[in-house]
Amino acid sequence: MANPNLEMLHGMLYGKGIRFGRLSGLARIIAAMTGDHADVVPFQGPQIHDHAMTVAKVPARKYYWDADLLVDVHLAVCRWYGFDSATIVADAYNLEVEALGAKMIYSDYAMPTVDVSDPLIKSPSDLDKIGSLDPSKGRIPYGIKIGQLFLQKSPGPFAGGFFCSPWSLICQAMGYPKAVRALKRDKAFAQALFDWAENQAIWPYMQALRKAEVKNANGADAWAAFPELTPELVEEWIVPSADRLRERGKKELGMTVSAGTAAADYCEEDIAKFDKEVMFKCWTAAAKTFPLKVAFSGMGRTQEWNMHWLQEYAVKAGTGGKKLPVMASLNGRFMRDSEPEQIIAKIAEWIDILGRDGRMLVFIGNVPADTPSLNVHTAVNAVRTLGKYPIAKDLSKIKVDSPQFKPFDEWLKDQPEADIIFKSRQSKAN
Repeated sequence: MANPNLEMLHGMLYGKGIRFGRLSGLARIIAAMTGDHADVVPFQGPQIHDHAMTVAKVPARKYYWDADLLVDVHLAVCRWYGFDSATIVADAYNLEVEALGAKMIYSDYAMPTVDVSDPLIKSPSDLDKIGSLDPSKGRIPYGIKIGQLFLQKSPGPFAGGFFCSPWSLICQAMGYPKAVRALKRDKAFAQALFDWAENQAIWPYMQALRKAEVKNANGADAWAAFPELTPELVEEWIVPSADRLRERGKKELGMTVSAGTAAADYCEEDIAKFDKEVMFKCWTAAAKTFPLKVAFSGMGRTQEWNMHWLQEYAVKAGTGGKKLPVMASLNGRFMRDSEPEQIIAKIAEWIDILGRDGRMLVFIGNVPADTPSLNVHTAVNAVRTLGKYPIAKDLSKIKVDSPQFKPFDEWLKDQPEADIIFKSRQSKAN
């Protein structure tokens, strides 16, 4: 297994102009993050759990309970696509609330989800009844093992556990309408909800992760994206909560706890309402909780954005004469519903705007289960072709060939994950 510390050192040196050897995926990302540029624009591994399950044709009722299977499927599918990293995460919003007693809906074909018709928290008095999370209950042990396996099988600065951030956990437990009403009209109840989420629901999970020697945990927070929350509400509620968990994790556990990931992500759906000033406020708020120092685009309708605005923000927010690294995220529905030619054209447009001065990474906000694999392979191939440094003066003259790849099952036969994936298809029971 490669040494991640040496890979990161190689990436830092390469980014600073000391260019030698062939960059690994991790080294490529580090070169883009810390220096001027890598050999080619990196393609960061996306959130891919339902899609990876679909590609691998494994049963949901096994995949979402068997940590070994989930991790191996992620690693295999990410390697098949050729991403520069793997993001290994299951249904990150459900583990704590499920273990605390929320009613769930289970499926043979998709991840578990909360039954919103019967919420865990119906009134303030329910907080006292629920009590603290027991990390031996529900699928918390599964989440812990995923964190352990991620560190063992794909070590590096991005490896670790995952959890549901406080605000999204509150929304899962009581529903978004009642939760946001508390933020705006009943601040005492809202603070009680955050206290419960941080100290009774999340903290016992963090203690269990640290006991399992998982020293890094990232908290998903999609319910804190814009316009579900304004950047002002993110600053008022999400940032202080993330600060509290980060400081407590560092002080009491010697652990990196990063809550609020995806807070203030600009997800406005109405193109007519796109607003540069609001985008800048969102990016500023998002930077206070995001675990990487980047100008971040995530789940939003990014295919319609004016990426000159993101470039302008990255330059203004940069230091030492260098812009912030830009994470340019392809929208999940755009990836699912577009023709390959549209994907190539969008990537060419973005590299032309964001990539010429380096410090650019490409990402997919989330890969829907039914996304054509050809589209994902096309995106990776387009970035590899068009994103070579120095960037060509006229990208329209660069031919992007159709990607060549073996069908997943044929490719899988020679991979270390073959046995667990093929065997899992024989059982639909968890």
